[in-house]
Amino acid sequence: MMILRLFILAVSLGSCSAFLAPTSSAVDRVIQLQATRQNQDDAANVKVAALNTPQHRRDFLRLSAAIVSSASIFPTMANAEDEAGTDLTSQLFNPDGSLKDPNSVVVAQEKAVNVAFSLPSSPDSVTFNLSTDGSSPSAGSDSAANLKASYKLPTKWNQEATSSLPLYYDSSEGKNGKSCDRITIYSVSAPKNLNMSTLEKASKVGVAKSLFMSDISNGYFDEGVLKADLIGGRTTRKPIQSSSVPEGIDEQVYYEFDLAFAPLSCPDYMEGNKENLGLGFCPYDNILLVSATVLNADSTDGGTLMVCVVECNKNEWKIGNTDLKRVRSSFIVDRA
Repeated sequence: MMILRLFILAVSLGSCSAFLAPTSSAVDRVIQLQATRQNQDDAANVKVAALNTPQHRRDFLRLSAAIVSSASIFPTMANAEDEAGTDLTSQLFNPDGSLKDPNSVVVAQEKAVNVAFSLPSSPDSVTFNLSTDGSSPSAGSDSAANLKASYKLPTKWNQEATSSLPLYYDSSEGKNGKSCDRITIYSVSAPKNLNMSTLEKASKVGVAKSLFMSDISNGYFDEGVLKADLIGGRTTRKPIQSSSVPEGIDEQVYYEFDLAFAPLSCPDYMEGNKENLGLGFCPYDNILLVSATVLNADSTDGGTLMVCVVECNKNEWKIGNTDLKRVRSSFIVDRA
């Protein structure tokens, strides 16, 4: 009986080995696949090992697993050369920036807001001219518009206030909230003592004071702006039309300031203010991103200060801080 069982077991193992043993065509296909991805020496080693059909089931299974794993890995590897040039930019544009297909339509990500100002060439008194959220300036001279100010808004922001969506509401995925309180452009013209040095000294004298923020009528800016902290600042240069240079295009210097101030009163944590942690102060509640430049008057020591102020609260800052900075930095003025 025992001999019969041993005989049956031997026959079954032999049939299993015959069934599991790879055919020569299968081995050749594996060898061909690996030879295209490995050097000739490695391919030769694989071929020798594969052609030597294993005599023991355990050895054969171990070799088969190695061959199968190699075959399954290589086909899934991405070829960097094949993927080169498949990004959207290279598909749409030539290296020089022109469209490959003239009939292609590229959706703009920003929309320009233009505001025309009428400024005196030689001011004889201090005058203010203000525009809120792209509206026409509140005041100006009787002369035709001679200056154009503009900034760019993200197209994902709602740019027309409705009963259901407020102005500057960002409904894109992950946002769903208002990103900005208001955007103001204003000009200050003065017959003297208004030039680029006004901005150069602003960080020492006080940005709000240097930019006449407290002098705008009807308390336009929150009184806390006079005590706002200067978080950061920098200068940039942008082109402007000019008749004083042969090329007709000159560079205009802009000063950018990041201002922030906390609320005047700071209730205790026990009174419901979860942001008062007993440190003696509250976090900033209002943020103002400012860009300003000065256009010199033609024949006097005076000039015109042009300012763009992007305002938001702490919640709006959390939603759109990157977009808010882009809006501020897009501010530019040019002669009409």
